[in-house]
Amino acid sequence: MRETPAELQRLQTLLDDSVARASPFLRSSFQMPEHSLSATQLAAHLQDALTVALATVTARGEPRVAPISALFVHASFYVPTVAQSARAQHLARRPGASLTYFEGTDLAVIAHGAATIIDARHPDFADLDATQVACGNQSVNEWSGDGVYLKVVAASLHTYAREPQRYPGTRTPT
Repeated sequence: MRETPAELQRLQTLLDDSVARASPFLRSSFQMPEHSLSATQLAAHLQDALTVALATVTARGEPRVAPISALFVHASFYVPTVAQSARAQHLARRPGASLTYFEGTDLAVIAHGAATIIDARHPDFADLDATQVACGNQSVNEWSGDGVYLKVVAASLHTYAREPQRYPGTRTPT
């Protein structure tokens, strides 16, 4: 796990607050909090490179969603890309983003918030790029364009696990 105790506590607070703010329909359909994962369970499970659906919005307000690789590092999602990509340009102008990771009907993680762009000058860039390479992927510095990471700063984060007890880590009820 790459998360510090403080990062796990921040993540747990976000998860708990997200459950508390969820609409009755969402709480019912995701069977919250009984089928929610704890911060420890989530961080322990999201260790490798992931494929997520990242949603952005065009200048005309049209939604765009596409699958893309992501990392879960220090209790946040990071998407490797280049600054010249359409999604990076959308987020530079309109930072609202939604991200979904799922494994069939057994697990879902949905984040809504804003994205920030981490470029090579950012102090976290080298660590993110090293994690990207350690997960078996190419450094974004080797891609055509200016490699960046899109950090999704979640304002709400919901999880659903069909069998939450299958995920290692402590599960704290909300």
